[in-house]
Amino acid sequence: MKSIKNALAVVALCAGMSAPAACGGGNGGEVTPDPGSGVNRPADSTAATPAPANPTFGQAYTFENGLAVTVGAPQPYTQSPSAAGADASLQSVVFDITIVNGSPENYVTMVFATTLQSGNREASKIVDSANGVGGSPNTPTLPGRESAVRVAYAVTDPADIVMQVSLGFDYKKIIFTS
Repeated sequence: MKSIKNALAVVALCAGMSAPAACGGGNGGEVTPDPGSGVNRPADSTAATPAPANPTFGQAYTFENGLAVTVGAPQPYTQSPSAAGADASLQSVVFDITIVNGSPENYVTMVFATTLQSGNREASKIVDSANGVGGSPNTPTLPGRESAVRVAYAVTDPADIVMQVSLGFDYKKIIFTS
């Protein structure tokens, strides 16, 4: 008898918990005549949309709001004795990066970040404060102004470089290639 009461209590509890979802208290959805299509559903047309090309070093990438970033071509780099992240067995390269704020808002520059792959391996970032390399700017970039940043990496193959640039949470990450 006790087990029947427990079973009824569980059923009542489950019914009480699922009732709001069944009565429309769930995620606020609605009935629609068309379920839409998923990303893996074949397109109605046979024409393929070409993937957007990644910018190469030296080219600028400009966002819709006017914020633009340019990553210069990699240059050979000799780090100071106090540099961190340099691997003596690898070649070091430095990049000059320019962020131009063509947007109407201040750009919070300190969220700027880069990562780099060379020869199919993640590259080690070099921080060399003696040469002004590897830090992220802290002062916001005002509309109409620009910020210059220098970043260096220890790479396995200077001819095969892929850099990801992140300008913050509100912006898609940009891939620059050699």
